[in-house]
Amino acid sequence: MKITETVIDFVQLSQAEKHIQFQKIWEFDHLIFPNSTIEQLYSYIYDVSAVSIPIVHYFHRGKLVGQNIIPILKLQLEGEPVFVISSRAGFLTEYRRRNLSLNSAIRIALGFKLRHPATPLWFVTTLMQPKVYTLFASRSMHFYPRVGRVMPKQHAEVLYMMQHHRIEAQVRGDNIFVHACDMPKVTPEQLVRLRNRADSHNQFFLQHVPDYFDGMGLMCVSKLDIVTICETIFNLAIGRKVR
Repeated sequence: MKITETVIDFVQLSQAEKHIQFQKIWEFDHLIFPNSTIEQLYSYIYDVSAVSIPIVHYFHRGKLVGQNIIPILKLQLEGEPVFVISSRAGFLTEYRRRNLSLNSAIRIALGFKLRHPATPLWFVTTLMQPKVYTLFASRSMHFYPRVGRVMPKQHAEVLYMMQHHRIEAQVRGDNIFVHACDMPKVTPEQLVRLRNRADSHNQFFLQHVPDYFDGMGLMCVSKLDIVTICETIFNLAIGRKVR
């Protein structure tokens, strides 16, 4: 199955172009997340801290099948500038068993890091499915929170900063934050299939977010230095998993 991609930077568009693109983005986003509101999407895309917002569209035979919104924010942590990247990805049901959103996010992160090598780049996302959490946690030892490892102090500080930047989260343990998310359109049977109780990453997620069925998600963080990015790319390429 050949999937093609197009990428635009929403920040670089004119006001007229932003209006046109936002309507298209909203139409597809609402198709995937039917319970979301246009106000929620607007505040996500029009964040005043954003220095770049790559929008990746995925096509199969000319049909739009997926979308990934990747804001890159410039914030202050203990008086020093940091960049924080996040992701809001959605795909039509029959295209959800691929690593498309992770692959494109890594490419964008690597390109941005190479252009801004001196400023720390962080990835902060909220994951609401055990299978997706496992995909991220099993490809990098530096993806937190995770089973069997204490979160480094700086990672915890970034997570705490973002928890206050956008949402009010529940605390369910040391550096364990969860909050309500927009759920994609799935059936209960599909949600059950997202679990694999034999996997330690799945077990960790289910321990802290047993109510993911109700739309709760786990806030996660990783520092995107060159070593971590290359580690993730390598593990994805060869199908290697880490504990």
